[in-house]
Amino acid sequence: MKNDFNYQSVPLNYLHCFNGKCPRRNECLRHLVVLHAPESVVAVKALNPAAYPKDTASCPYFRSNRKLRLAWGIDAMFDKIPYTLALDLKSRIRRIYSKSTYYRILHQERPLPPGEQEEIARIFAHNGVGIAPEFDRYTEGYDWDEHLLPG
Repeated sequence: MKNDFNYQSVPLNYLHCFNGKCPRRNECLRHLVVLHAPESVVAVKALNPAAYPKDTASCPYFRSNRKLRLAWGIDAMFDKIPYTLALDLKSRIRRIYSKSTYYRILHQERPLPPGEQEEIARIFAHNGVGIAPEFDRYTEGYDWDEHLLPG
């Protein structure tokens, strides 16, 4: 992995792990943030060393430090399909999210992680669209939003 980690992107209360003996530390996002915490960050939210799991293979705090392909925006995906079908698909996608979340996705304020991209692709396929959805743009990023993706 390139050393392009930006500690500024770490969410404010993200749980840090200082377990330097963990065999999975080199793959764990919680340990990666520890390695990149600047001196100016005086306090962080950290896992209690007494709570380090004995079985690190199934650590409930482990988060992969693998970057994900995040999709942004949903306008472009409707450009290559008939208008009436596009309206129906937009309605079906809108029902997946709360009103505010859908608005943030629509205006590229919130990315779609791989699982949500796949869910939208299933909606396309289930409704007879012969092409995969293409989002407005793509970036790489870490899985900070733990409730969206499996650990």
